[in-house]
Amino acid sequence: EIDDDFRLWITCEITPRFPIGLLQLAIKVTLEPPQGLKAGLSRTYTTIVGQELLDKIDHEKWRSLVFVQCFMHSIVQERRKFGPIGWCIPYEYNNSDLDASLLFIEKHLSSTILVQLPLSWSTIQYMVADVQYGGRITDDLDRELFQCYAAQWFCDEVFRQTFCFNKYPSEFSYKVPEALEIAAYRTYIETLPPVDSPLIFG
Repeated sequence: EIDDDFRLWITCEITPRFPIGLLQLAIKVTLEPPQGLKAGLSRTYTTIVGQELLDKIDHEKWRSLVFVQCFMHSIVQERRKFGPIGWCIPYEYNNSDLDASLLFIEKHLSSTILVQLPLSWSTIQYMVADVQYGGRITDDLDRELFQCYAAQWFCDEVFRQTFCFNKYPSEFSYKVPEALEIAAYRTYIETLPPVDSPLIFG
């Protein structure tokens, strides 16, 4: 006799040997990205980006680049809500794309600081847009769009106080916060508008 309150939680990698009957009877739980830029950034700065990550490189450019990368990650995930207008082909970007990009930027910034050379923006743009995220892209127009994001947001402009992600007049200016503590970034993210203007997506 089975107790009414009994629950069995199974996690499984994708395998053809999983019994279909059990799958059809079960309640499926998936982890979907949150809806909206504010929710996406908030989740990223709660689950992936912590104080330890911000302190990895003691350089003001590092924290700005982390925010730019996280912002771009939220943007490309949110474009899916526009259907074929957002992406010609819907891609499943996930946290592994973000992690890989942050790891590359960390290594690249560390090596350039060590030898006192400027950042190679073309290298960062290529690695993020064409390799890390671009490895999933199969449509030429989608690739061109991603390269445009990288060219606009991975450049010296992001380190200026006047930089805004939105290039249009708006009630809210999406900026890169200047802070050392994770709490300041989370506070800034809470000020983002709850409803995104379609213009921020390009």
